[in-house]
Amino acid sequence: MPPAANKPVKLACLACRAAKIRCDGKMPCASCSMHQEECKYQASRRGGARRGPVAAAELAKKRARRMAEKASGNIQNPDADVRHRSHNHHIRTSEPAILPPSLLSLTQSIPRPFNTSLGNCSTDLSSPLGGIGEEEDVLSTLEDPKWSIRAYGCDQDLINAYYIFIHPYLPFLPPPATAQYEDKCVAVDMRSFLADPSMMPYWPTSPVSLALAGILALLPPPGESHPLQHESTVVRRSYADLFARSALESLENSLESSPQADLAKGLRSTLHPAVPKKLEPVLALGLLSLFECCQHGNVSKMRIRANQALTTAMDLSLHEENSQTGCLDAQRRCWWSTMFLVYQSSIMNSSPPIITINDPRITTIFPEFRGCREPWPLLVHAQEALLRSCEIGRQLIKEGPGSNLLHSIKDNVESLDCFILELAAEIDRFRCVTNYQGAEADASRNLWSISNALVHTARLTLHRVRAFTDRPVLIPDCCDYLAIGSKQSSEGAHDFYLSSGRIAEINAVFPFTEQESVKICFHSCLVVSRVFRRLPSPNPMYSDTTETEDTVPWASRRSLASPRSIPYMACCELQSFCIMAMILWKVRTAMCSGNLASYLYLLDRPSCSTQWQDAERLVEELQNGMEALARSIQADTVFEGLARMAKEVERTYKNTLVD
Repeated sequence: MPPAANKPVKLACLACRAAKIRCDGKMPCASCSMHQEECKYQASRRGGARRGPVAAAELAKKRARRMAEKASGNIQNPDADVRHRSHNHHIRTSEPAILPPSLLSLTQSIPRPFNTSLGNCSTDLSSPLGGIGEEEDVLSTLEDPKWSIRAYGCDQDLINAYYIFIHPYLPFLPPPATAQYEDKCVAVDMRSFLADPSMMPYWPTSPVSLALAGILALLPPPGESHPLQHESTVVRRSYADLFARSALESLENSLESSPQADLAKGLRSTLHPAVPKKLEPVLALGLLSLFECCQHGNVSKMRIRANQALTTAMDLSLHEENSQTGCLDAQRRCWWSTMFLVYQSSIMNSSPPIITINDPRITTIFPEFRGCREPWPLLVHAQEALLRSCEIGRQLIKEGPGSNLLHSIKDNVESLDCFILELAAEIDRFRCVTNYQGAEADASRNLWSISNALVHTARLTLHRVRAFTDRPVLIPDCCDYLAIGSKQSSEGAHDFYLSSGRIAEINAVFPFTEQESVKICFHSCLVVSRVFRRLPSPNPMYSDTTETEDTVPWASRRSLASPRSIPYMACCELQSFCIMAMILWKVRTAMCSGNLASYLYLLDRPSCSTQWQDAERLVEELQNGMEALARSIQADTVFEGLARMAKEVERTYKNTLVD
């Protein structure tokens, strides 16, 4: 007899247990039948008496020791001082941490397939890298471990790593409260693909520290010989996803509406003394939004997390300036970082933000860097310009009933182009030239660079359709600002074809000629390529106490080959890369056909005697720009959300550069 529908069954299938949904106990169960998943049953090892956190931690330690003994035949000393070991640079460890009892259930977590995202697990139980089984099924039989995970031994080392790898590219937090020091990550040797919290030297407890640990776990530890090898990627993914899911579970107990006045009275974060603990859910959701974008390439889930962060921030009244809270800098940075993610996710999802920067309810002013407030208004206005460019681009592309172009679009294009040029000139005037070092200095400079990339992406987005009406715009489907309707090609890309009638409409209302728009796109693409060629890598060796000669200059720093940054701006790189590839194709076609005169407008003061040399320099400039963007994207592929993008860029790069 099947179990009653209103009663839980004693034995749920593995897929339902992993997804934490009710199983009907049938073979196959209703959920597996619906989702076409393999339905397997296995007795749970989670039962038995609960003896409290101390006993639970001891059980976790014993289990980890048995796993280590089985894999290598050598049990390490369980009484070693974990905290002492965490401050020895690049120490490898496989010793378990003392875990809260709530995390013991997470030791059975399954690494998900690459194209899934948090909260939507779909596990391939037939894969050797997925599925719940005994330790014998997941442990390697090699004597020496082949893979390792980046971990940290305490909150102090974790926040120091935040200021090295995340803060320079999106400053969520105030300046460091203590002197920065070299990255003190712990490379934890792994013999299993299965994420196990007991293998970590330290397990964070707050949502924001768990979210931080999830992003940092994606970065290969120093000395990793094959960081992009499939097995290494699977191991990093399994732990990063476990941290992120733990952060979401922790958020369930933290997300609640609180009056703003409580910010001044409540506890402070263990990560930073200037950050109220009530801000941690907002910060954690912002970091998880980045995680969804960079690791899973899931822009829809990125937008959900960003909007959750925004709603929580407004519940805390972070959008209202109030000097009585005693944490103005933390409030401003938290609010505007959240707004940045809301806009970025809206742009990438082709949907309007749920609140705009011009909303009269927003009275919180922009954060400052050493008394300088310029980077933030430049950044948010550049996003506003890109959002408006995307909207006009969609109007130009969209065909069908009621989609006739109005003559007013001409005025809209002219006014937006003028706004973009004024913003670009303001960015050029600002140009951060300070010589001081550290996370704050890098954040100020990088926000200026990112603003520059955004505003020129806005301009080429505005002119892209007008410039390339004669051939399809090839855009990989993993990221596109103007995706309206398309025909998908076999290579996983979209070919956008405009009808002859729509082309005639665009030519009639667009206030720029085709040649003018092509030249604008060309110049803007070169600016974007220069930004990402010069964008500094994280510097894990930086210390406030180092001598001047040991401090690597900002412009020439190349401390890490991978990653280059937190790549939430990869779509700007992709857009410029594709457009430069189209221009290069056009110029090469003209050179091969002997019709170079049709593209002399792209050359600087061309003459009949030097036009071939000028054209070859133009080709070389385009190739160098494409190469810079391709290298930048490839360097960030430790984040799996960029994997398809990198493959498409590599394929296009090879096909375009074939002589």
